[in-house]
Amino acid sequence: MWHEARRSEKKVHDMMDAARKRAQRRAIYLAKRRGDPQQSIQAVGSRCRILRDDALYQATEDQQGLIPWNGKQDVLIDRFDGRALLDFIRDSSSRRSRVQEKTEEEEELEEFVNFERYRDLIKHRRRGCRC
Repeated sequence: MWHEARRSEKKVHDMMDAARKRAQRRAIYLAKRRGDPQQSIQAVGSRCRILRDDALYQATEDQQGLIPWNGKQDVLIDRFDGRALLDFIRDSSSRRSRVQEKTEEEEELEEFVNFERYRDLIKHRRRGCRC
């Protein structure tokens, strides 16, 4: 019985030591990562083959893959462009440029809200605190 208790105690101590060593390794790793940010920049690349396709190049240059956008023949986009999925686009000239007038009730409410917002500053200024 005593041997079994000793064995489990040793196992617990080994687990604690392993956890402490892991924490130390983690701290060292994080300290290295927190170092110079320029050192953590990595450039990863792979080889690729460039296949020359004259017909595809000519089709792209001649804008054969473009479609009219939003029904306008003078505006052409690629057929895979995400803008082709939009149903409605608001015209920038149709936006209202004037500010709506506030009612008297809205002005009173805004004044009250501003007072509540700055109440602490007003109290401190009355007491002479320059915060």
